[in-house]
Amino acid sequence: MNLLAERWIPVRPLPSGGAEKISLKELLCGDGKWELCLPRDDMELAALQLLICITQVVLTPRDAAELKQQIAQPLSEDAYDSAAKPVDDWFRLDHPKYPFMQTRGIKADKVIPMDGLLAGLSGATSSCFVNQAGLGERICGGCAAIALFNQASCAPSFGGGFKAGLRGPSPVTTLVQGQHMRQTVWLNVLCEERLAGFIPWHEKTRSQKPTWVVPIEKEKTILPETIGVVRGLLWQPAHVELLSPKVAGPCSCCGSSSEATYDGFTREKFNYTLDGTWPHPHSPRVAVTKDGKVEEKFVAFRTSAPSWTQLSRFVVQQQMDDGREGQQPAAVILQVRQLFGEKAGVLHLLIGGYRNKKASILERRHEVYTLNHGWDRNTDVIDHLVAQGGGCRDALYKALNVFASGIKDIKRAGIKGIKGAGIKLHQAAEPRFYRRSEPTILQTLARIDFDNPVPELVLMKAELKRIVEDLFEESVRPYLQDPELFRTLAVARKTLNKHLCRLEPQQDSGGKNGTATA
Repeated sequence: MNLLAERWIPVRPLPSGGAEKISLKELLCGDGKWELCLPRDDMELAALQLLICITQVVLTPRDAAELKQQIAQPLSEDAYDSAAKPVDDWFRLDHPKYPFMQTRGIKADKVIPMDGLLAGLSGATSSCFVNQAGLGERICGGCAAIALFNQASCAPSFGGGFKAGLRGPSPVTTLVQGQHMRQTVWLNVLCEERLAGFIPWHEKTRSQKPTWVVPIEKEKTILPETIGVVRGLLWQPAHVELLSPKVAGPCSCCGSSSEATYDGFTREKFNYTLDGTWPHPHSPRVAVTKDGKVEEKFVAFRTSAPSWTQLSRFVVQQQMDDGREGQQPAAVILQVRQLFGEKAGVLHLLIGGYRNKKASILERRHEVYTLNHGWDRNTDVIDHLVAQGGGCRDALYKALNVFASGIKDIKRAGIKGIKGAGIKLHQAAEPRFYRRSEPTILQTLARIDFDNPVPELVLMKAELKRIVEDLFEESVRPYLQDPELFRTLAVARKTLNKHLCRLEPQQDSGGKNGTATA
């Protein structure tokens, strides 16, 4: 199967219609409006990233003007054919020498069923609750290609000594979502001039071939500046080989009929060392100083906190300053900020990734945040909005922590301690705050006038304050009959009010754009 020529992309037409498969050429050269159609959101995100990566590798626009043209209208078939022909062999899933993202001739003791290639389908904490039965029984070539890419680029490693992708075991992916699939693909492709600025060694490495054509050398130390766009976007850190395809039948993943299906694969581990961070254009990064040395890493979902708590990292660029961590949004987000200038409209920010514990996937994330017009000129407002939401969460947490733990005696000051409830109410209240507050945060982002943000920020703060106060009262209500906790409750309420008052927004007459400040 050839990913550049055949129909392998599972889609359905917008606004409604049945599932079908189209080719990459039909997607980029046709005027149809499509959306992906797969049974899992992470598979859809992986398919979208794969399409973006292939388009970036094969059809990189020369400059911003050409990129805008591709976003606005379909590509010509002649342009597609001439670009695809030189690299046609790279994208054949069953190539006899170098099949797509695989290694020929693996020596393995056992065959692994295909559910071992679909991230989170086996071994995940919640796998039996979020996947339909038999999803990986036998899958078509398109779904196999998506699974290979997802395992190599987006998911935790196989475990047991296998390497994770260039971005680490569970990177957050941030993309720009367009009105339909073709537009979304092009909105996340960097033009040549952006690539040269983002990857300084781009010219030196542009002729590289992907890792399954020219393999990674075993036991070698690899520097990021030796990795070009082709190898970086389509990096395969493991040796994997699909078994020969079986007879025709329905795909257990996308449901379509296929002339050949895959029911197993083999794998083997090999070792190499990556010395540094390759600047992947689809993920935000943070830089911190550790032992006097600056370390850079990709943003990941490390807790159950919702994505908005890290929104600043996704869209706000910040240099390291006086020990403060620096942050770099994904290159595709930075590009869209600059691509349309004053004509830039609402940003639909697509966020996805896994939360993992070693090789086990604990949670899948797939969200779309809408940021109103003007977000690109007022990233300080986003910083402030996230800080306000986090401050309300902290106020509730600290107040309930006082109620739960009480206050110990302070002998030197002659202060007698007070009894605590002894139940970790603050830990139970935090996820409840996230559930109730998230709609308020998202609605504020979608409707705020970023050039005059104070009115919406005041409304948001009032709503968050109400949520916090309601959660506080609900948490302490079962303990109101205990007279020994009366003083504790009073101190906890005072703590809550003190921290909430510190968050009251005020008009900053000297601040940029009249941003509300604490």
